[in-house]
This record gives sequence, C-alpha cells and structure tokens, in this order.
Amino acid sequence: MRLNNLNWPLILMVTAFLAVAGCKSDSGSRVSFEDGSGQQTGEQGDGGTGGPVDTDGDGIPDNEDSCPNTRNSGVDADADGIDDACDARIATSTDTDGDDVPNGEDNCPTIPNPDQENADRDLYGDACDTDADGDGVKDKVRNDDGSFAVIAASDEGDNCPLVPNPDQADLDGDGVGDACDDDIDGDGFLNDEDACPYVEGNDEAMCSEAVDTDGDGIPNLRADGSTPWDNCADVVNPSQSDLDGDGIGDACDEDTDGDGINDTNLIGQPEDNCPLIANPDQADTDGDGIGDVCDLVNDVEFSCGVGEQFSPMLASDEDIQAQASKDVSDCLLLTGGLLCDVVGENNVVDDDLNNFATISNTNLLGLSNVSLRVAATSGFAYPGQNVIGVSLAEAAQVLQLDLLSNGGLQVRTLLDGEIQEQTNGEVGADLDLLGLSGLLGGNEVGFLVFQTSKRFDAVEIVSGEFELLTALDEYNTYGVCASKEEVAQP
Repeated sequence: MRLNNLNWPLILMVTAFLAVAGCKSDSGSRVSFEDGSGQQTGEQGDGGTGGPVDTDGDGIPDNEDSCPNTRNSGVDADADGIDDACDARIATSTDTDGDDVPNGEDNCPTIPNPDQENADRDLYGDACDTDADGDGVKDKVRNDDGSFAVIAASDEGDNCPLVPNPDQADLDGDGVGDACDDDIDGDGFLNDEDACPYVEGNDEAMCSEAVDTDGDGIPNLRADGSTPWDNCADVVNPSQSDLDGDGIGDACDEDTDGDGINDTNLIGQPEDNCPLIANPDQADTDGDGIGDVCDLVNDVEFSCGVGEQFSPMLASDEDIQAQASKDVSDCLLLTGGLLCDVVGENNVVDDDLNNFATISNTNLLGLSNVSLRVAATSGFAYPGQNVIGVSLAEAAQVLQLDLLSNGGLQVRTLLDGEIQEQTNGEVGADLDLLGLSGLLGGNEVGFLVFQTSKRFDAVEIVSGEFELLTALDEYNTYGVCASKEEVAQP
C-alpha cells in the first residue's frame, strides 16, 4: 500500500475527536451498566446515584422541570408551561388565573371563575371547592398540579353537586339525586307537571291520601297492594333514607345506625352518643356525651383565638364582618329593661377579647325570653361539620341548669334567619352542651362547646324558655367561636 494515497486530513480529524472523547470519559462521569439493569449508573450531575438529574431536589427531573433550579410542585396556574415557582408573570400578577378578578377578591385565585359562584357561601368558589354545596359529600378532588377532577356519582361523588342532599336519595337510579332531578321518578313527566312525582305515571290517584297516609308522595304499599313501599308510612320522608338498611326509614327508626342502641330513651332524652354512626361500645374518652367515633374535638383541647382553627366571630374579620344584636321583645313587662336585658352586645364582636356582654333575665313559666345574636354579614356561611364554643364567665352555673331538660339557656344556629339546630332538640339533631374548656384572650373563661351538622351564618344565645321560676340569671358572654373550615374527625 502506498502511504501517499491516504486521506491524511481525515485521519488527523478522527484521531483528534477520539482523543477528546477519551479525555471526557476519564473525567469522573464515566457511563457504565455494571448493575446489569441496562440503566446508566453514573450520569454526570446526579452524584452517582443512578437516577435522573434533579438539580433542585424537588422530585421532578430537570428534563421535565420548567423550574430546574427552584423547588416547585408542578402547579402552573396560567398554563403557560412555566411552573408558578419561577414564573415572573405569576410573581407580579394581581390576577393569577386571568379571570379578571383580583387575587385578593378571588374565591378561586388559581382556577378561572369570573362568575365567582359559591353555592355554600364558604371561603371557596364552586370551581375550587371539593364540596361545592357544603352537604358533606365530595363532588371533586384536588390534583397534585392544583387542578380539580370531578368525582362521578357512580364513584360515590355527590349526585347533586350544587344542591345540598346529604342523603343522596336517587329514586329512579339515574345518577342524578332527587334534590336536583327534574324528573324524580323517571317516568317522562317533569316534576312540575307530574301529579305524583315520586310514582311512575301521571295519575293523582296513585299518591292520594287513601294510599299515602302521611302525604309525602310515597304510597304505603306498592301496586300489588301487599308489599310495603313507604318505609315510614306515618312520618313524612320522601327521601326514604335508611342508614342501616333495615327497611325502616331514618325518620321513624328508633335505632338509626343499627348498632343496637336506641337514639333516645322512653322520655326522649339522648341515649346513643353517636346516633348516625354505629358504635355499640359507646366509647367516650373525654366524657362529653359524644362518642369517640363522631366526636370532632376533645373538650379539654378546645381553644379559641385569632388565627387558630376555632376563631371568634369579630366585626374586624373581613371573612365574617360579624354584627351583634339583642332581642328583648319577649321580656316580661314587669322586668323589661331592668331584669331582662342584654348590655354591651357589641363587646362580643370587638377586637378586645376581654370585653363581654351581660345577658340577664328573671323568668316565670317561660314568659320571659331574651337573646343575643352574633351573625356574619359578609354573605359567608360556616360549614355544617363544625364545633361552636360560646365563652361564658359563669359556665359552671350554666351547667347546673340541666339545660336540655328545662331550657333555661339555649344556643341556636341560623341560616338566612331560619333556625337550623338548637340545643333543646326541637329543630334538627339534639346537641349536647359540654363542659368547661379552653381559653379566649388568655383569660380563664369557660366554653360551652357543641357540634353542628348544618351550615349556619349566625349563632343565637337565648335565656328563657319554660321554667317554673328563676331568680335573676346573669351570664357574661365574651365571644362566639367556630371554624371557618370544615372540622375533620381527629
């Protein structure tokens, strides 16, 4: 072979390239497959750990991370491909989601919702509220990237996401709850035009008084005339809810949860300490009359303060804009303004947590009643799954009144002026007033603590109701506390 025929420029170029490659391969970042997995065990920049490069250590590989040098969770509110953690537009924006509602006023600041619709009137708009109607049944789930996914009714999601229906009744089984179904019985006749909206067909005779004793739209018997239909034939219950599935509707079931313990005793006093959750052992660690399986708070741990989960309803709180008022219209004429009054009602909503309002009353046979109401005026409504604490200086005296039997002092929740629940059990579930606990403003004052199950925007403290005769009852009320967020089971 004649050497002068070789392509010397090409040979020199290839030699130089191999030399450079060899230097790089010896630089401490050698690629190998020594573990036999077929995966590189020593890529440059990963510390030799064998995984992909993740400079900021946030669990997102650099080649997938739009913020490789800043720890971030993958949230990209404006969907521009740059995570919020290093998106300059987001950092300086006053409208993160671009829905023309400023962040400070937006009830879903990272989810576009220009209409700001908020069915349950809580802190979150429907677009970013996992329980939009506040009935305790979730309708969507929050994803890791900050977006939301709807939970189908078939997957135990809310079958009426914007209409409260905790019982989820669905007579025709079409996946749309009766509370929001325009054809409840699925017979093709819309409810407004259907003579019997709970019975297939449009014949008024099918749900007349003769066949429907309680008039709730569900006939006592099915068409065969012998099979029961209405699971509470003498009590109105169109939803036909039956928690324990025993064929007896909740509205007339003595043992709603089927745990072998009746909800109440023969004289109507509470017997089952968790009537809606089976707990045959009736365990009650803190001795507050509420069983552990449904107790949202340990009494001795209850506390109320600004910035805490349970916070006072204050006028200065922008979420609440609380307002206090009194009602002395039912005071006895002989004592009105003297021995039956509320003095300093505005003290319970001011920023000085040591201030108090004084409720006083002298009662005879329930003829004298006086009340103090603390209400949210911002349009906000508290979630139903809640714990209320009313701070009273004379709580020990209050507890001696045997409140649930003589009604000397009652606490009510209201929504839009309508009573939702109250401690004498006449409306909603019977609520137990509990013992002393907690602090407010650093002072040794007692709380009357009780749980709720329905949404509310006002709390009312009432002195009165039926008593044979009382001397002057006087209570110093420092504040009313509740959680702005749904209280979860501890």
